[in-house]
Amino acid sequence: MSEDKVIIYEETGADPRIDVMTVQNRSGRTRVRAVDKPEQMVELVSRLVGEGVTQIELCGGFGAVPHAAAGRATEGKVPVGAIYYGFESLTGVASYKTRFEAGDVLSEAFIIVHEGSDPSVDVVVHEKADGGRTTFVAVPDETSAGEVAGRMATELQLIELYGASGPEGAAPVIRAVDGRVPVGVSAYGRR
Repeated sequence: MSEDKVIIYEETGADPRIDVMTVQNRSGRTRVRAVDKPEQMVELVSRLVGEGVTQIELCGGFGAVPHAAAGRATEGKVPVGAIYYGFESLTGVASYKTRFEAGDVLSEAFIIVHEGSDPSVDVVVHEKADGGRTTFVAVPDETSAGEVAGRMATELQLIELYGASGPEGAAPVIRAVDGRVPVGVSAYGRR
């Protein structure tokens, strides 16, 4: 069975029915969707399970309680991961949160591991009204994720890594940014 993965994040004014980015090839499909309000996430998760997705990952902005609610919404049919930050990223992610809440101009990247993708082609940049941007970039493997993160780190205040194989897969990215930017990686509830 081909993989059909969806990443969900929150963005003001977003329509959860529209794909922000899609990467599709012989390895499967990975889509990025946004919700306008956090409470729309559980409804979207339920709808995606009904459509047959095989995996869901949530942005780190949702937190543990919504992560648990999303897991319940799947009724155990689909694994749900969410971005969490290791000790090495806590100071940076706390600074990001404070600056976000203060309305500062911030830029972040979602680096998405999708076998067979090409980061020079599989990239979408959302320019924000406030001057910041969110970059979505798909990479073929975790080594490439580290290379892309290293190149982008000076322009970012946050990186979230999706589709990686946990801490081992995040290591190339964490080493590449060398503390310049916090890196979050997906962790999963019960499977």
